[in-house]
Amino acid sequence: MQGVTKGLVTEKVLSTMISNEKPPDFVLCIGDDRSDEDMFESISSTGCSSSLPPNPEIFTCTVVQKPSKARYYLDDTNDVLRLLQRPCCCFMFKAKVKHTNP
Repeated sequence: MQGVTKGLVTEKVLSTMISNEKPPDFVLCIGDDRSDEDMFESISSTGCSSSLPPNPEIFTCTVVQKPSKARYYLDDTNDVLRLLQRPCCCFMFKAKVKHTNP
């Protein structure tokens, strides 16, 4: 389907949940390529929305550290599998460090 992106689908799913008064309190979004960036952005902007419960757990995560709109990264697909097998292991997420030039 042309014109349908992961970002648009994500927005639709989240807005439907919110309008049905069943907003998510936990979102885990993992992606590994450019086509996932719209999805990360949609989730991040929805996470700032006042229509979500206070302090929702939102994790946007890219596989392999690289420039991304995701907030976290996992080293490889083995880390993804370990996380999905044991969801209590959120410590596996690594915050991205942004370096700035002086």
